This record gives sequence, structure tokens and C-alpha cells, in this order.
Amino acid sequence: MTVQMARLGDICEINPRLPRDHGLGEDSEVSFVPMAAVSEVSGTIESATLRRFAEVKKGYTAFSDGDVLFAKITPCMENGKAALASGLFSGRGFGSTEFHVLRVRESVLPEWIYYFVRREPFRRDAKRNFTGTAGQQRVPTSFLQETLIPVPPLDEQRHIVDLLARAEGIVRLRREAQRKAAELIPAIFVEIFGDPGTNPKGWPVYALGTLSDVQGGVQVSAARRTLPLTKPYLRVANVFRDRLDLTEVKSIQLTEGEFERTRLQRGDLLIVEGHGNPEEVGRVAVWNGEVDECTHQNHLIRARPALSRLLPHYASALLNSPGGRQSLRRAGKTTSGLSTISAKNVKETPVILPPVDLQTTFVRYVDEVSSIMRRQSLALIQAESALRALLARAFGG
Repeated sequence: MTVQMARLGDICEINPRLPRDHGLGEDSEVSFVPMAAVSEVSGTIESATLRRFAEVKKGYTAFSDGDVLFAKITPCMENGKAALASGLFSGRGFGSTEFHVLRVRESVLPEWIYYFVRREPFRRDAKRNFTGTAGQQRVPTSFLQETLIPVPPLDEQRHIVDLLARAEGIVRLRREAQRKAAELIPAIFVEIFGDPGTNPKGWPVYALGTLSDVQGGVQVSAARRTLPLTKPYLRVANVFRDRLDLTEVKSIQLTEGEFERTRLQRGDLLIVEGHGNPEEVGRVAVWNGEVDECTHQNHLIRARPALSRLLPHYASALLNSPGGRQSLRRAGKTTSGLSTISAKNVKETPVILPPVDLQTTFVRYVDEVSSIMRRQSLALIQAESALRALLARAFGG
């Protein structure tokens, strides 16, 4: 059976005005939804607040329960900020002027529109139709009005929306399980060793530089083009807290001496030297030899623990803990909006040092939890793939 196609502008009222008979007094409370309140991950309004109607009636976008909010501005649109408004106080909401509002007519379900605009293919089309200058590009209303969408009968829409909601629910459960598993390692650390910031168990404290060899990396510059060796290297973009993202590993040219000095070995700690966000300075991950003959740039500091005294995965958990982060940040500095630490700061960072056999016990727990997280990550990928397949069947593309 051929499914009827319709323009969004024919089945939705796009950016409707607040009706004259809205029934709101100056002191009436309404839900207020800034852009930050909409999650690009869950596609929901996560943190609406209450405001008086008098405070929001001008200069904000009005919407109601059942409306679909769709971020019009870059990068929020590309990131997937969209939500189906529900549970608004008094059924009314006001929010960022960077939202498009889509209000359905009788032939279509709000959920049908929500799932349609949340799809990656729709967002790619929207990006191709941006208007405005760099950094202030937006999806024009005209694009929404003219976009074609399949509109099956309402009963079929309900059936498909139910399937999509179930698939999306599984994705959310997988993400929640992954989040809870990620909290296990820090909790186990504190259970075994206590808070490193206060050291309630009285472990001896040493400077990290006395327990490991600390080394800076190679500076990236155009002058390296004539140097004899070409090797893969890690950047800040590859290093996160207790994990590496090796989706893209670039190459750099360097000398034999530089490579011997900065070549990574299994068990090395990689510490982020500088970041625009102070909370991200000093994030640490362990190198497990994932890429052969790899080096690192100067915005990463390498610490090579003396394994007879300090185990890498224990040290990583320690430095990524709230107490460890505080120690690294305390030694750093901020200039021109960039927070940094130096190799000297890393060497001087105090670390608690329990016996190696206790560190080994902790590392075994880390291995077990990491195995669980890998399985959960695979399950999440499969759940997301199933949801995308259902969306493709429902809407095409």
C-alpha cells in the first residue's frame, strides 16, 4: 500500500502564537525550558523550572503540552536537541527563542512528528538548508514547512510509535546500565582505599614523580615535515577519564631521538596537560599498547609507573578521583581561558600508596567491571542499531 506523503507545514502548525484566550494571569506559573534543559541524548525535557507568566510572556517561545520542540540553531540541532513537551505546569511552557515549535493537526500524532525530526537523516537535511553566518546558522521555518513526511493512517501511526517507544526505552535502559557500571570503579576505590583527598586510612603519601618517570611529548608544527620518521601519535582528543578514544589516530614526523624519548609503553599513564574546561585538565587514561610504535604530543604528559610500587590502573583511578583531580588542579594555572598543568606539577602531585597486593586486588575488580562495561557497550550499540532500523522502516532514509 502506498503511504500518503504530506508537507510538515500542512499537517503541523509551525511556531504557533500564544492564543489571546490563554487564560494566564501575570502571576500564573508556567514551565520554563531553556535550551540546556532539553537532552540531546534522551530527547526529553530534563530540567524545566517554574516562572511567572509576566517574566516570560515577551522574548521567549511559547508552547503547550503535545508540541514538539526542535532546536533550530547550530550545534544544538546537529546534536539532536528535540523533545515532545509533556507534563508542563498548567499545560503551558515558554523557552528559548532557538526552538522551532511543531503543533500537530488531527491527521497525525505528536509522537510521529517527534520521531521524524529526531532522526539523523532529517537533521542532515536540515543542516544542508541552514541560513545565517558561521556560528549563528539556523534551520529556517521554510525548510520545515516544505519537508515531506509519510503520513499513514492513525492506527498504523500508533502501532509504529509504540514499537519505536519500546525500542527507545531499551536504549535508555542500556545507557542507564552503562552509567551505573561506570560508577562502580570509583565506588570500589573509595571502599578499599578511602578518599585520597582526606586519606582516612592513613596510607603513606608520595610525590608522583618519585613513583614514576614523567615525560612531556612532541610539539606539533609544520617544521616537522622534513623529519625522517613518521609515527602515530595521541592527542588530547584521544584521552578521556579511564578510557581512550582511538577512532582517529593521526601521524607525526619526528627524529629517532624524539621517538625513543616519547615512545609509549604498555602501562603508561597519559595525563591531559591543558583544556578550556578546568574540570577536564588532568584527566588520565592507561595506555595498553593498542597501536604499535605510538608516541604522544606535548599537550599530553606521560607518567610511567614503577610497577613494583605503583600499578597503572590503580594510579589512573586515583588521579581521576575527586581528590586526585583536586590535587592536579591545585597545582595548575589558567591563562587566556586555558587551564594547564605542567610536567613539574604532575611530578609533585601527592598520591596515597597502599601495598601493591591491595592495588592488585583493586585492579582485578577493575578488570571484572571493565568486562561488564564492554558487554553493555555492545548491547547499547545493538539497541541503537535496532532503533535506527525501525526509524528507517517507518520514515525511509
